[in-house]
Formats: sequence, C-alpha cells, structure tokens
Amino acid sequence: MFDTQLFKDNLNTSWLGHNFFYFEELGSTNTYAKSLNKADSLQGSLVLADKQSKGRGQYERNWESDPGENLTFSLILEPGSADRLTILTLAFSLAVADVCEVQLKSSAKLKWPNDVLVEGKKIGGLLTEAIFNGSALERLIIGIGLNVNQKVFSSGLKDNATSLSILTKEDYSREKLLTAILTKAEFYYRLWLKKDIELIKSINKRLIGYGTWVKLDINGCKKEGEFKFLGINENGALVVLNKDLEVDTFSYEQIRIYPV
Repeated sequence: MFDTQLFKDNLNTSWLGHNFFYFEELGSTNTYAKSLNKADSLQGSLVLADKQSKGRGQYERNWESDPGENLTFSLILEPGSADRLTILTLAFSLAVADVCEVQLKSSAKLKWPNDVLVEGKKIGGLLTEAIFNGSALERLIIGIGLNVNQKVFSSGLKDNATSLSILTKEDYSREKLLTAILTKAEFYYRLWLKKDIELIKSINKRLIGYGTWVKLDINGCKKEGEFKFLGINENGALVVLNKDLEVDTFSYEQIRIYPV
C-alpha cells in the first residue's frame, strides 16, 4: 500500500502535489479528477490510486498495472490558456524520463505524443484531458502511469512493456519516485509558463526519431514519402522536412511517427 505519510515527508515542491487525494482503489484517476467540483482552485492537485479498475491510456486503450506495484496518478493544472498544451504534456513526460534515467543510469526516450520508453519498451505513459467551460479552459488533467515494481506483464504486453524493477532487478520506493517526478514536473511547468526555449530543446533531444528520416501516419492514414523529423516548435506543433526540403507542420491531428 502507498505510504502517504512517507510521500508527504519527502515532498519538497512549492505547490504541485500538496492537495492530495489518495485511494486504495479507483476506476480512473483522470475520471475522478474531472469530477471534482471547482469550488476553489485545484491547481496542482494530485489524485493517486494503488489500483485502477478502469485505467485508460491513449486511444482509449486499457492501462495494465498490478495493484500496489506501480504509480498511477493524475495531476490537475489550471494554466489559464489552451495554448501549447502539447508542450506541457511532453514536459511532464520529460520529468518522468529524467527520474527514470537517474534510477537506471541509462537513456529514457519520449515517443510522440505521450510515451516514455527505455531500451525500446514502454515504461510510462501519459493521458492528457482538457475540461472547458464554454471556450475557456477550466482545468487540464494529466494522467501518468509509470511501471515501477511490476515483474510480469500479460502475454500481449510482455514484449513491449518494462518496469524499473525488471531493468535493474531492484525494488523501488514509489513514494520517493513520485516526489522526484513532481519536483521535475514543477520545474518544467515554470519553464513552460515562461515559454523558455530550453524546454523545447530538451524535449526534442529526447524524442524518438528526432533529426532522422521517418514515416508519418496521420489520423490512421499513412502519408506518402519520408520526412525528416525536426521535433516540435515553440507552439507545440510537430515539424518535419519533406523530400522537397519544404517544412510541414502538424497540429491537433493524431500523428504517429515511424523510424525508417
């Protein structure tokens, strides 16, 4: 069971994670975060469950996680604007990757748009959902799953998923890992607010395929030809160079990137 007191004792952020909702079991932390009444500000609120019975990943896929072994949580943000949300999601992915790298002492990569991979296997994933009041952004929910101490995955995932424990043969304090992720996430959130170009550079360096020729799948359709992946720009749009050396940008579409 998650030790909430140990988590609070180690938390050293200024605001992220201080308003904490913990559940032994919950359908989905994202769904719960969306259901909270906005009587007061929810900025920085953390919702964590030891077990999610209806955990979701990208494209409505189920998120597999053994109870009490991993981190499954959601963060509530109130950025005030719906601009550059792709960058914010990737910034939080970067926070997870940073913490994984410290533990593993090896590289963790970002797979567009929201996965964290180590040695080609998925160790973490994010699901971002926005709540609007009319045309105004009311809150942003960033759901995060990180495989920590899980040793075995189902037959459908074992070739594609991994965990910190599988990679190092060690067990980890989920409480301390979470505080480390929140510290990094808060730092990157500040950079995001300032529109700091260094955040874009840090994200691009971690993106799988960055600087190489790739193939694109847009809304389920393969796009003809090959493209040089130039990463994301300051607005969060995906940027590629086509064979005619023209720059193409893509925003809001469902895009998949495949190395050539």
